[in-house]
Amino acid sequence: MAETVASFSPSAPAAAVDRAAAMMVPEHAGGFKEQYAKSSADLARRGVTAQAATLAAGVEAIGPSAASVAVILRVSQSIPGQPTSQAARALRVTLTKRGSGWLVLDVTPINAR
Repeated sequence: MAETVASFSPSAPAAAVDRAAAMMVPEHAGGFKEQYAKSSADLARRGVTAQAATLAAGVEAIGPSAASVAVILRVSQSIPGQPTSQAARALRVTLTKRGSGWLVLDVTPINAR
């Protein structure tokens, strides 16, 4: 999920959000898609490509019906006419158990202090 959210292709701007929304609880997927569409429109206009890879992940908390996972990503970003940049990003993925599987409730950045 974290890699999907942090990756983007201007040739298929909806592909990543559709994959991410499929991993979410249905009641949050619509709002997530709307929010992502707003931010991805500018990226597509500028021809930005981003590819994320997981460097590390760890369970912060887990219970019988909820969990929180911290994920550190390496994101490579390309903008036409500029050198490729790389950055580390940290995200928190909050999960809920539905039936026998886990679905994503939310994905939020973990801010450095």
